[in-house]
Amino acid sequence: MPASPLEQLTQIASLLPPQVGGRVKTITRELEAERSALTAFQSLGMKLSSVRDSFDVITLFQDMLEEAVRLMQADRGALALVEGGSVRVVDSCSKDSHEEVQVSRTLLERVVTTKESIITTNVQEDTGYGASESILALDIRSVLAVPLRARDTVIGVLYVDTQFTQRAFTESDASILSGFAAQAGVAVTLARSIVQEHENYVSLVKIMLSTLESRDEYTAGHSDRVGLYTKKLAEKLGWAAADLERALFAGFVHDIGKIGIRDVYLHKTGKLTEEEFGVIKQHAVIGERLLRENTKGFEGILSAIRSHHERWDGKGYPDGLAGEEIPILARMVGISDAFDAMSTARPYNTAKTWEQTFEVLKKDAGTHFDPALVPLFIEALSDTKVSDAVLEINRSGELDRNVIAQLIAQHDPKENH
Repeated sequence: MPASPLEQLTQIASLLPPQVGGRVKTITRELEAERSALTAFQSLGMKLSSVRDSFDVITLFQDMLEEAVRLMQADRGALALVEGGSVRVVDSCSKDSHEEVQVSRTLLERVVTTKESIITTNVQEDTGYGASESILALDIRSVLAVPLRARDTVIGVLYVDTQFTQRAFTESDASILSGFAAQAGVAVTLARSIVQEHENYVSLVKIMLSTLESRDEYTAGHSDRVGLYTKKLAEKLGWAAADLERALFAGFVHDIGKIGIRDVYLHKTGKLTEEEFGVIKQHAVIGERLLRENTKGFEGILSAIRSHHERWDGKGYPDGLAGEEIPILARMVGISDAFDAMSTARPYNTAKTWEQTFEVLKKDAGTHFDPALVPLFIEALSDTKVSDAVLEINRSGELDRNVIAQLIAQHDPKENH
């Protein structure tokens, strides 16, 4: 592969007299930094344009931080937002670990108060930060923190540091990161508006679910378990954080359409007639229509609600889809739904053990269920943490509903894996 123009300049500089060559190399590094910054700005812009709902806000913040760390050749990064008169870290990333990044609160508050960037080339020797236990313990070398703005208001801080390398940030770095932070400020403002709007719709969904649960006590525990199982399967598939929460929520609301089914059908203890079963089957279409017509931001899960009773062999409902025609999230919810229906007691059903239910799933793989997903589902549920969570659901009647609060309060997106 031929050398790039900047690489050619560097090669030429090595042939020039030291004074001239040194200047050419400096200019080349500056051009390379500007090119990297432009690439980072374009990448953030593309990610910003792809945000559909508050689920995507999780990924947006993570991607934004990772881009900043890469752009600055830093070791760690953190995003802090001003909320309720104080500033707090809401997301962080590190090149070498998944641990939460500890940041000096004094430093963050100073950036917010002064509305100015802070750059420290050697933190260990800076009397303003050298006494900080976190900085001393972590062996931080250089720090760069720039304000995030929404028009003239500082709404947060974008922070990066070097921990194990000798790299020291420069004024040129501060200028580049400030440019990136200007775009990041737009992203945070958009994210907050999306989260607020989504919160309103989630509140409506919760009212619908509460109404359904008051009519059918089985629904609460069932919906929570299906959400848990679907998310665990999504983790096994390696889905991103936003899609993991989308999977959880899809399982949680998959039966919401039953709010439109009369109690006489929902509570029947005997076998349903063909006509009665036809009425019950309408819940999938009703649920999809309810969310589509009354909410916004759930486009990514509508097909899962409508199609979670489709079968791999095309004999399901409501549309008779087959194989990969069925959206993958619907296939996942379908497996989770069936597993929970078989492994819990109902008026018309004696509960099977998990092992017995796994055998049924294996037997029906390729006819009822996606044959590629079934073994992954069984593997995912073999984790003892899953059974512990199910025991808690069964004890309390529901999964901790704080998951919904966390889902809509995406200013604190810590649930990454």
